[in-house]
Amino acid sequence: MSKLKIALIDDDFDRAEFVKLTLIEHQFDVVACLMTDQLDLFYLQQIQADVILLDMDHPQRDIIESCVSQFDLPTVLFTKNSHKETIKSAIEAGITAYIVDGIQPSKLDSILEIAIEQYKKHKKLLNDLQDTKSKLADRKDIEKAKVLLMQLHHINEEHAFALLRKNAMSHRMTIGEMARRLLDAQLLLQSQIKEQ
Repeated sequence: MSKLKIALIDDDFDRAEFVKLTLIEHQFDVVACLMTDQLDLFYLQQIQADVILLDMDHPQRDIIESCVSQFDLPTVLFTKNSHKETIKSAIEAGITAYIVDGIQPSKLDSILEIAIEQYKKHKKLLNDLQDTKSKLADRKDIEKAKVLLMQLHHINEEHAFALLRKNAMSHRMTIGEMARRLLDAQLLLQSQIKEQ
């Protein structure tokens, strides 16, 4: 586990240098060591890290959100701040793990392993939720498109679905996409009729 590439972000220069050297001594690969005021988007995109370690005395939500959104990696916050509101704010900002203690290299392997697994689980849940929302939206659009086809062509529901599916296949798109195209075309026609 110790070959993980770590990006260390700190709000104290001397501590950051000390932590970086300590991590390197313990066989961790520190690919970046940045101060919180150096978080430049262009530079961050070039860093090839597996995990972010944030070491902050006073965690600030905007900095945390910036790191989480720009890196899209497991992000572990080390701090001495144990205030409930700060913890809640950090978790809402997307922190994978909140550790109220200094970075101890002897415990870091376990912390990172747990944080990475937690991050993967969270990402899977988000992907599953998005997939479910997408399927639900498709279903609604397909139902609307079927009703439209039934009204336009005086056909039953089964034939309307078959027509929708056939057109989707011939245009190499999903039935949901075809349904949206049909509904968009109907809205366009209706708006042009109203303008005349």
